[in-house]
Amino acid sequence: MTSIRRFTCDDLLTYNNVNLDTLTETYNLPFYLTYLAKWPEYCQVAPDYRRQRLANKLMDSLEQVTEKFHNGYFVDLFVRKSNDVAVGMYRKLGYVVYREVLGYYSGEENAYDMRKAMARDVQRKSVVPLKRPVKPEELEFD
Repeated sequence: MTSIRRFTCDDLLTYNNVNLDTLTETYNLPFYLTYLAKWPEYCQVAPDYRRQRLANKLMDSLEQVTEKFHNGYFVDLFVRKSNDVAVGMYRKLGYVVYREVLGYYSGEENAYDMRKAMARDVQRKSVVPLKRPVKPEELEFD
């Protein structure tokens, strides 16, 4: 059985191999430390095993934090357009393709921005798909 726990700075030294995964965009240490400092409630870790529903558990936790701690309208994530397995998994979890982002991954590959509405978005306006693709510089991050 796998346990999920809070992510710590020390984990960056152990789990940095995620940057070697060909489907993962590579980020530097300050990027991760900024997220850990700004949103520690979102930072969790589990052992690197596939096909054990860990993604489902982690996504469920992400959604709970978004609703209970932040009263958010939606959860969104970026996934390579070519990653059919991940796109399919997120669809099963209730995510929809909100928009396509041109050249999101190192300027070479498009991404889907997939979203799932939270309870606060009663009319589900946050997940109505855009009709046109966007460029990375058009994205807004708060």
